[in-house]
Amino acid sequence: MKFLSVFLLPLAASANILRRGECHGNNCNRAVTGTRPGLLPFASRSADCRSFLLTTVTPAPTTVTVTVDDVGQPIPTDHVNKRADSAVTVTATNIPSYADNCVDAAEYRVACSCFGLTASVTTAPAPTVTVTTTVDSCEVL
Repeated sequence: MKFLSVFLLPLAASANILRRGECHGNNCNRAVTGTRPGLLPFASRSADCRSFLLTTVTPAPTTVTVTVDDVGQPIPTDHVNKRADSAVTVTATNIPSYADNCVDAAEYRVACSCFGLTASVTTAPAPTVTVTTTVDSCEVL
């Protein structure tokens, strides 16, 4: 047990040092994670990073076709669901104006990682499109 703690503690510390190696004092990192007066509040900059590192996937919409007669009664149909095209993935690329010292999105992403934040993915609920078709009740017979 003592061996494990003696071995694992330096290993964990070295991993943290390697990650923090990218967090040196360049102007991009200072703008994003700095503490000097005049910067936006730390919580605000951290929230901006959290949003920037979030990728949102919206599944393709499902189309539901409902057929009703002219008095509003549903009519059974075989065309209930249609396969939609594909999912939409949205990843942030705009860098906040206070981080204009960051050359590109990749450098801003690295600066955000200095907060200890990592990229994450969320999946939005699948949208449903309902198409209602009305037919004359005489056509149904």
